[in-house]
Amino acid sequence: MNKLLKFINDYKFLYLFIGIVLLARPAYSIPTSTDELKQSFGTFCADYGLDFCAVKSDDQKNTKKPRKFTETEKKILTRLAEQQDRLRLRSLELDRREGQLKTLQEDIQRQVSQLEKLQQEIEKDIAKKKTQDDAQLIKAIALYSKMDAGVAAQSLAKLERKIAVNILKQMKEKQASLILSSMGAAESASMIEEITRK
Repeated sequence: MNKLLKFINDYKFLYLFIGIVLLARPAYSIPTSTDELKQSFGTFCADYGLDFCAVKSDDQKNTKKPRKFTETEKKILTRLAEQQDRLRLRSLELDRREGQLKTLQEDIQRQVSQLEKLQQEIEKDIAKKKTQDDAQLIKAIALYSKMDAGVAAQSLAKLERKIAVNILKQMKEKQASLILSSMGAAESASMIEEITRK
């Protein structure tokens, strides 16, 4: 009995302090059972760093100790880690290649655009040249139409065969026949054959 009284006297300030804290709490939070009182007291001690009376919270109880792995588990985990590293490196390599392909695709698209522009320029030049050639052919036809048939025949004989045939082909039939009759028989036959072939 004396020991109990001595213990109470030694720790009465602690009991007094705990009593004040518990009374200062709202009525709904005052423990109603012994378990709740132990839990409240233990939580209080844990909050203030009093380890001798602290009760471990559920979070502390649920913390697991580090698990020790068997050799087989260690090997499996090592293989999994190596495979994860390989997959990461492969992913980096694929990203790098994707970047290269994207750059190549942009280069190809740029070259295609340049080729399309060049093709348009060439088509314009061809159309311009054809227009110029047609204009020159029309002038040549007009000149040969006004010439004497004999002189025109001699002049056409000296021209490139294709040009001469094109001029005769686009002249009026009467003028072309006069020029052809002024040529030799073999030459006029050859010209007529080329005119009819085209």
